[in-house]
Amino acid sequence: MLLDVLSKMAFCGAIIRKIGRESMSKRVVGFLSCFILILLGGCKAELIETKIKTSDIKRAILQGMTTVPFETKITIMGDSQDTRQQIKSFEEIIEQYVELDDVEIEKSMMGMDLLIEGNIPLVHGEELPRNRTDPWALFIKKNKVKGLSGSYPYSLTLLPTRNFGSFKNKFSELNILLTPSASQPASFKMRNNDKSKFNVFSGGALVNGEAHAIYTANVKRKLSLTMKDGVYDAAYPVIFFRLD
Repeated sequence: MLLDVLSKMAFCGAIIRKIGRESMSKRVVGFLSCFILILLGGCKAELIETKIKTSDIKRAILQGMTTVPFETKITIMGDSQDTRQQIKSFEEIIEQYVELDDVEIEKSMMGMDLLIEGNIPLVHGEELPRNRTDPWALFIKKNKVKGLSGSYPYSLTLLPTRNFGSFKNKFSELNILLTPSASQPASFKMRNNDKSKFNVFSGGALVNGEAHAIYTANVKRKLSLTMKDGVYDAAYPVIFFRLD
Protein backbone atom coordinates (compact mmCIF):
# COMPACT_ATOMS: atom_id res chain seq x y z
CA MET A 1 0.00 0.00 0.00
CA LEU A 2 2.84 2.42 0.91
CA LEU A 3 4.64 1.74 -2.36
CA ASP A 4 1.40 2.37 -4.21
CA VAL A 5 0.92 5.73 -2.48
CA LEU A 6 4.56 6.72 -3.11
CA SER A 7 4.28 5.85 -6.78
CA LYS A 8 1.14 7.99 -7.09
CA MET A 9 2.91 10.85 -5.28
CA ALA A 10 5.79 10.58 -7.73
CA PHE A 11 3.31 10.68 -10.61
CA CYS A 12 1.68 13.80 -9.17
CA GLY A 13 5.11 15.38 -8.70
CA ALA A 14 5.86 14.82 -12.37
CA ILE A 15 2.58 16.50 -13.31
CA ILE A 16 3.33 19.49 -11.10
CA ARG A 17 6.86 19.87 -12.52
CA LYS A 18 5.41 19.71 -16.02
CA ILE A 19 3.16 22.68 -15.30
CA GLY A 20 5.93 24.57 -13.48
CA ARG A 21 5.56 27.57 -15.78
CA GLU A 22 1.96 28.06 -14.71
CA SER A 23 0.98 30.39 -11.87
CA MET A 24 1.64 29.34 -8.27
CA SER A 25 -2.11 29.21 -7.50
CA LYS A 26 -2.72 26.74 -10.33
CA ARG A 27 0.16 24.57 -9.14
CA VAL A 28 -1.25 24.54 -5.61
CA VAL A 29 -4.67 23.51 -6.92
CA GLY A 30 -3.07 20.77 -9.00
CA PHE A 31 -1.15 19.46 -6.00
CA LEU A 32 -4.23 19.45 -3.78
CA SER A 33 -6.24 17.62 -6.45
CA CYS A 34 -3.53 14.97 -6.75
CA PHE A 35 -3.31 14.62 -2.97
CA ILE A 36 -7.07 14.08 -2.65
CA LEU A 37 -7.02 11.48 -5.40
CA ILE A 38 -4.17 9.67 -3.62
CA LEU A 39 -6.30 9.49 -0.49
CA LEU A 40 -9.20 8.11 -2.51
CA GLY A 41 -6.97 5.28 -3.72
CA GLY A 42 -9.06 4.70 -6.85
CA CYS A 43 -12.33 5.73 -8.41
CA LYS A 44 -15.42 4.68 -6.47
CA ALA A 45 -19.03 5.46 -7.13
CA GLU A 46 -20.78 7.38 -4.38
CA LEU A 47 -23.07 4.37 -3.97
CA ILE A 48 -24.29 1.60 -6.27
CA GLU A 49 -27.97 1.39 -5.38
CA THR A 50 -29.73 -1.79 -6.48
CA LYS A 51 -33.41 -2.75 -6.31
CA ILE A 52 -34.03 -6.47 -5.82
CA LYS A 53 -37.36 -8.28 -5.47
CA THR A 54 -37.80 -11.77 -4.10
CA SER A 55 -39.22 -12.78 -7.48
CA ASP A 56 -35.96 -11.60 -9.09
CA ILE A 57 -33.93 -13.83 -6.77
CA LYS A 58 -36.14 -16.83 -7.54
CA ARG A 59 -35.88 -16.17 -11.27
CA ALA A 60 -32.08 -15.96 -11.10
CA ILE A 61 -31.86 -19.22 -9.13
CA LEU A 62 -34.20 -20.96 -11.59
CA GLN A 63 -32.85 -19.53 -14.87
CA GLY A 64 -29.23 -18.80 -13.94
CA MET A 65 -29.43 -15.04 -14.46
CA THR A 66 -31.75 -12.06 -14.61
CA THR A 67 -31.16 -8.31 -14.36
CA VAL A 68 -32.24 -5.78 -11.73
CA PRO A 69 -32.25 -1.95 -11.77
CA PHE A 70 -29.36 0.06 -10.38
CA GLU A 71 -28.36 3.71 -10.19
CA THR A 72 -25.16 5.42 -9.16
CA LYS A 73 -23.20 8.68 -9.28
CA ILE A 74 -19.53 9.29 -10.07
CA THR A 75 -18.02 12.67 -9.21
CA ILE A 76 -15.02 14.01 -11.11
CA MET A 77 -13.26 17.00 -9.51
CA GLY A 78 -12.93 20.17 -11.55
CA ASP A 79 -15.05 22.08 -14.04
CA SER A 80 -12.63 22.79 -16.89
CA GLN A 81 -13.11 21.90 -20.54
CA ASP A 82 -10.67 19.01 -20.01
CA THR A 83 -12.82 17.70 -17.14
CA ARG A 84 -15.95 17.84 -19.29
CA GLN A 85 -14.21 16.01 -22.11
CA GLN A 86 -12.87 13.41 -19.70
CA ILE A 87 -16.26 12.69 -18.17
CA LYS A 88 -17.73 12.32 -21.68
CA SER A 89 -14.99 9.79 -22.41
CA PHE A 90 -15.85 7.92 -19.20
CA GLU A 91 -19.49 7.86 -20.29
CA GLU A 92 -18.51 6.31 -23.63
CA ILE A 93 -16.50 3.58 -21.87
CA ILE A 94 -19.36 2.78 -19.49
CA GLU A 95 -21.77 2.51 -22.42
CA GLN A 96 -19.55 -0.21 -23.92
CA TYR A 97 -19.82 -2.39 -20.82
CA VAL A 98 -23.04 -1.63 -18.94
CA GLU A 99 -26.72 -2.06 -19.86
CA LEU A 100 -27.82 1.57 -19.50
CA ASP A 101 -31.22 3.23 -19.32
CA ASP A 102 -30.12 6.82 -18.77
CA VAL A 103 -26.91 8.85 -18.31
CA GLU A 104 -26.78 12.50 -17.31
CA ILE A 105 -23.94 14.94 -16.60
CA GLU A 106 -24.50 17.63 -13.96
CA LYS A 107 -22.41 20.29 -12.28
CA SER A 108 -21.79 19.87 -8.55
CA MET A 109 -19.90 21.70 -5.80
CA MET A 110 -16.95 19.34 -6.26
CA GLY A 111 -16.90 19.38 -10.07
CA MET A 112 -18.96 17.26 -12.46
CA ASP A 113 -21.33 14.37 -11.63
CA LEU A 114 -21.99 11.46 -13.95
CA LEU A 115 -25.46 10.11 -13.06
CA ILE A 116 -26.08 6.57 -14.29
CA GLU A 117 -29.19 4.39 -14.37
CA GLY A 118 -29.29 0.91 -15.84
CA ASN A 119 -29.52 -2.80 -15.16
CA ILE A 120 -27.01 -5.08 -13.45
CA PRO A 121 -26.91 -8.88 -13.74
CA LEU A 122 -28.20 -10.99 -10.86
CA VAL A 123 -26.36 -14.29 -11.37
CA HIS A 124 -26.83 -17.65 -9.71
CA GLY A 125 -23.41 -19.28 -9.65
CA GLU A 126 -19.76 -18.33 -10.09
CA GLU A 127 -19.55 -16.93 -13.63
CA LEU A 128 -21.21 -14.17 -15.62
CA PRO A 129 -22.71 -15.50 -18.89
CA ARG A 130 -20.33 -15.15 -21.85
CA ASN A 131 -22.64 -12.79 -23.73
CA ARG A 132 -22.46 -10.18 -20.95
CA THR A 133 -19.82 -7.41 -20.76
CA ASP A 134 -20.66 -6.04 -17.28
CA PRO A 135 -17.64 -5.17 -15.08
CA TRP A 136 -19.67 -5.91 -11.90
CA ALA A 137 -22.54 -8.24 -11.11
CA LEU A 138 -24.61 -9.44 -8.17
CA PHE A 139 -23.83 -13.09 -7.48
CA ILE A 140 -26.06 -15.55 -5.61
CA LYS A 141 -23.96 -18.43 -4.26
CA LYS A 142 -24.21 -21.26 -1.80
CA ASN A 143 -23.23 -20.10 1.67
CA LYS A 144 -20.07 -21.93 2.72
CA VAL A 145 -19.69 -20.22 6.10
CA LYS A 146 -19.97 -22.85 8.83
CA GLY A 147 -22.51 -21.95 11.48
CA LEU A 148 -24.49 -19.78 9.07
CA SER A 149 -25.23 -22.03 6.11
CA GLY A 150 -27.92 -24.00 7.96
CA SER A 151 -30.06 -20.95 8.63
CA TYR A 152 -28.96 -18.90 5.60
CA PRO A 153 -28.11 -21.23 2.70
CA TYR A 154 -27.36 -18.45 0.16
CA SER A 155 -25.14 -15.38 -0.08
CA LEU A 156 -25.67 -12.29 -2.25
CA THR A 157 -22.52 -10.34 -3.17
CA LEU A 158 -21.53 -7.44 -5.43
CA LEU A 159 -18.37 -8.62 -7.20
CA PRO A 160 -16.17 -7.64 -10.15
CA THR A 161 -16.46 -9.95 -13.17
CA ARG A 162 -13.88 -11.21 -15.69
CA ASN A 163 -14.59 -7.99 -17.67
CA PHE A 164 -13.39 -5.72 -14.89
CA GLY A 165 -9.73 -5.83 -15.96
CA SER A 166 -10.33 -4.44 -19.45
CA PHE A 167 -12.86 -1.92 -18.09
CA LYS A 168 -10.27 -0.73 -15.55
CA ASN A 169 -7.55 -0.46 -18.20
CA LYS A 170 -9.68 1.81 -20.40
CA PHE A 171 -10.17 4.18 -17.45
CA SER A 172 -6.44 4.07 -16.67
CA GLU A 173 -5.59 5.12 -20.22
CA LEU A 174 -7.61 8.31 -19.67
CA ASN A 175 -6.54 9.10 -16.09
CA ILE A 176 -4.34 6.77 -14.04
CA LEU A 177 -5.48 8.45 -10.82
CA LEU A 178 -9.15 7.62 -11.50
CA THR A 179 -8.72 3.89 -12.04
CA PRO A 180 -11.89 2.08 -10.81
CA SER A 181 -11.69 0.09 -7.60
CA ALA A 182 -12.86 -3.54 -7.65
CA SER A 183 -14.79 -3.05 -4.40
CA GLN A 184 -17.66 -0.57 -4.53
CA PRO A 185 -20.06 0.76 -1.87
CA ALA A 186 -23.54 -0.70 -2.27
CA SER A 187 -27.12 -0.22 -1.16
CA PHE A 188 -29.42 -3.24 -1.44
CA LYS A 189 -33.05 -2.15 -1.60
CA MET A 190 -34.94 -5.40 -1.21
CA ARG A 191 -38.68 -6.05 -1.52
CA ASN A 192 -40.69 -9.14 -0.69
CA ASN A 193 -43.20 -8.92 -3.53
CA ASP A 194 -44.61 -12.45 -3.42
CA LYS A 195 -45.15 -13.12 0.31
CA SER A 196 -42.12 -15.41 0.54
CA LYS A 197 -40.39 -16.34 3.76
CA PHE A 198 -37.32 -14.13 3.37
CA ASN A 199 -34.74 -14.03 6.17
CA VAL A 200 -31.48 -12.06 5.91
CA PHE A 201 -28.28 -11.79 7.93
CA SER A 202 -25.60 -9.15 7.50
CA GLY A 203 -22.64 -7.69 9.31
CA GLY A 204 -21.68 -4.03 9.23
CA ALA A 205 -24.61 -2.29 7.56
CA LEU A 206 -26.68 0.87 7.72
CA VAL A 207 -30.40 0.13 8.00
CA ASN A 208 -32.66 3.17 7.57
CA GLY A 209 -29.70 5.38 8.55
CA GLU A 210 -28.94 3.39 11.72
CA ALA A 211 -25.61 1.55 11.99
CA HIS A 212 -25.59 -2.17 12.91
CA ALA A 213 -22.56 -4.35 13.58
CA ILE A 214 -24.79 -7.40 12.98
CA TYR A 215 -28.26 -7.30 11.49
CA THR A 216 -30.91 -9.99 11.04
CA ALA A 217 -34.46 -9.61 9.77
CA ASN A 218 -37.50 -11.42 8.51
CA VAL A 219 -38.33 -9.26 5.50
CA LYS A 220 -42.09 -9.11 5.12
CA ARG A 221 -42.22 -6.03 2.90
CA LYS A 222 -39.13 -3.87 2.31
CA LEU A 223 -35.56 -3.61 3.58
CA SER A 224 -32.70 -1.27 2.67
CA LEU A 225 -29.14 -2.31 3.60
CA THR A 226 -26.24 0.08 2.87
CA MET A 227 -22.62 -1.07 3.01
CA LYS A 228 -19.96 1.61 2.52
CA ASP A 229 -16.77 3.08 4.01
CA GLY A 230 -14.55 1.41 6.60
CA VAL A 231 -13.95 -2.24 5.78
CA TYR A 232 -15.96 -1.85 2.55
CA ASP A 233 -13.18 0.29 1.10
CA ALA A 234 -11.50 -3.06 0.39
CA ALA A 235 -14.08 -5.78 1.13
CA TYR A 236 -17.01 -6.81 -1.03
CA PRO A 237 -20.51 -6.24 0.42
CA VAL A 238 -22.33 -9.50 1.19
CA ILE A 239 -25.75 -10.54 2.54
CA PHE A 240 -26.68 -14.06 3.70
CA PHE A 241 -30.27 -15.13 3.20
CA ARG A 242 -32.94 -17.83 3.15
CA LEU A 243 -35.79 -17.62 0.70
CA ASP A 244 -38.69 -20.10 0.81
